[in-house]
Amino acid sequence: MLDSDERPAADEISAMFADVPVPQFWDGNKLLGLEVSRSFGIEPDRAAWDIYLWYPPGAEWTDAGLPRAEKAIAQSMGVVIGVKGSLPPKGDQSDVPEWGKGYVDVVGEQPKLGELISEIAVPYVEKYAAPKSLP
Repeated sequence: MLDSDERPAADEISAMFADVPVPQFWDGNKLLGLEVSRSFGIEPDRAAWDIYLWYPPGAEWTDAGLPRAEKAIAQSMGVVIGVKGSLPPKGDQSDVPEWGKGYVDVVGEQPKLGELISEIAVPYVEKYAAPKSLP
């Protein structure tokens, strides 16, 4: 996508959540990015990138394809966009890319990406965490 989109950059951002049991992946060949776009009904040749996806327990990639994520955000031209319902809209909604109109909202500014990920990830992990057994 960009010359700077290399594995070390992905490892750096994912390190923010090293203590949270959430799988994270890097898609160097865009295969997952293309399948994610397909699962959301986006242009078939447009790979999703700089994306953060949340799936509930039991979600599976089957022969029919990848299921649609329950929550999703992505970086886009200096802002962070989210599939409707992922986070409340914030900022100038005219920054929604043409392909996402009616489907995504601007949910914040790119420098706040880590905070926006946390706004989804922390409650998401808590929602689906296994109940702790009592002593």
